[in-house]
Amino acid sequence: MTPQDYRPEGLLQRTLHRADLAVWSLGGVFGFLANLCLLVMLLLTATTIVLRPFNLSFYWIWPWTMVFFIWLSFFGFFAMYVRLKDVRVDFLAARFGPLGMAATRVVADLATLVVVGIILWQLPAVLATSRGVYDGAILPDGIELPRQALSIPLFVSALLILLAALLDVAKLCAGMPENVAETHPES
Repeated sequence: MTPQDYRPEGLLQRTLHRADLAVWSLGGVFGFLANLCLLVMLLLTATTIVLRPFNLSFYWIWPWTMVFFIWLSFFGFFAMYVRLKDVRVDFLAARFGPLGMAATRVVADLATLVVVGIILWQLPAVLATSRGVYDGAILPDGIELPRQALSIPLFVSALLILLAALLDVAKLCAGMPENVAETHPES
């Protein structure tokens, strides 16, 4: 069941449902950003390939391709989680009935909170040690991209995943069902 399919009862469930819809929509925005990064990567790579026979190359294309690859991964981190494209074991949990589904929901939320909590806990250390610039990733004003800019999408995604997991815990406590994917890639 996706958030669009659920009909809430009462003020608390309606509020949590609205928050769930907002998180779901934000997952779509992050999916778009990840796809945009992929498109830019492909265009930069295609430019390199097309210009090769003319003996032309731009040294900044490779670093920017790497920057967009990193950003694609980090934007996609939140999009995949919230849009239910991550690894799921619903088929196994369903064999244990409602108790199995509830148990995997709690375990998944706790594991998610621990992992993104550790990532966010490391934010000050990462920013403090990310000094200098990313060599060759030149901005329009002629300076190079600061290294901190590489990890910002990761921390934004981690924070949003933390909030989404807390929202799911609140939904569980309010008696609302878990979001589950309607289709699986294997089907």
